[in-house]
Amino acid sequence: EELTGLGLRVTPSVGNFLLIHFPDNKKHSAAAADDYLSARGYILRRVTGYGFPNALRMSIGIEEANRGVVEALKTFLKS
Repeated sequence: EELTGLGLRVTPSVGNFLLIHFPDNKKHSAAAADDYLSARGYILRRVTGYGFPNALRMSIGIEEANRGVVEALKTFLKS
């Protein structure tokens, strides 16, 4: 819910991960988000090879890490 509140689309999953879809613009693309998150120690998986060029796969981890990703994405999307 927090991710959709940021304007991101999330594909529901029955697994232990979320597929987060980013806007179709260069500034806030999945690639830019991946670079931003990686620089802050958050590793999400690019899924371009699976036909989702503007999405990242986020494994569901501990609550603290999940909240950290959400907070980092808030800052990223405001930039």
